[in-house]
Amino acid sequence: MEDKRGTGILIGRFQIFELSEIHERLIASVLERHERVVVFLGSNPAPSIHNPIDVELRALMFNDRYGDGIQVEEMPDLPDDRIWSQEFDRRILELRPEGEVTLYGTEENFVQRYTGRYPTVVLEAKEEDFPENPQMEALENMRDFRAGILYAHLRRFPTVYPTVDVAVFRDDGRELLLARKENETRYRLPGGFTDPSDESYEDAALRELGEECGELTIEDLTYIGSCRIADWRYRNSWDTVMTHLYACIFSEGDPQPSDDIAELRWIEVKKLNEESFIPEHQPLWGMLKEFLEEENSSQI
Repeated sequence: MEDKRGTGILIGRFQIFELSEIHERLIASVLERHERVVVFLGSNPAPSIHNPIDVELRALMFNDRYGDGIQVEEMPDLPDDRIWSQEFDRRILELRPEGEVTLYGTEENFVQRYTGRYPTVVLEAKEEDFPENPQMEALENMRDFRAGILYAHLRRFPTVYPTVDVAVFRDDGRELLLARKENETRYRLPGGFTDPSDESYEDAALRELGEECGELTIEDLTYIGSCRIADWRYRNSWDTVMTHLYACIFSEGDPQPSDDIAELRWIEVKKLNEESFIPEHQPLWGMLKEFLEEENSSQI
């Protein structure tokens, strides 16, 4: 058996619910070569589908399996690979590693990006070798599973959900196209949540308008402003909705209610007031009134 020497350092995210046989085999290959083994867990300040589990929980996973046999440290993400490599080297030096240092990680996410001072070794297995994420029927302790869901939600950052709303005018601004959803008695502006595939808020506004009102041709899409929306779905929540309001001029087309819209109506602006709108869109009506007043005063 080869003598153990120096320090072996693994770098990875290990965003997994448990260490699999494949993980343990790869880690064992490092333990067999080195007197001291350290695992650096990559972390990101923005939780996402790729970074759902915080460092503390992943460190506990290693401690439960290896105890004092493996030291666990954190390595935060940085926007520049070169600076990240320098910071990684600095953190390694702080540990006062014994003997020669060898770094282990995946080819694509570490070895190709690391430009520091230490030698690297590719350490990875095929993706199909790893177990899939747990399915509901495979969970034995539903109490712990529910606790995990609550823990995850309590640890995440409050979220602001961006939306867009569009005021479509015709007849020289005398009429406004309004929408009504099923089980609502008051009106709203067409609009909805932005999508990750949208290139801009303007693109999102055009997409939502098409989804809810059919194929329309509009002109002069103009940004009016933004405001927070008191969406009833986020009542008593630390999350909220922030909308971006646009106005445009109807050119041609036949508005048809689609998506979750039950009715579309052209309504004379002079007949509208705050109570014409659902509570969530009443602030938008206030912004539109100011916009129309400014437009009218500029034409005098």
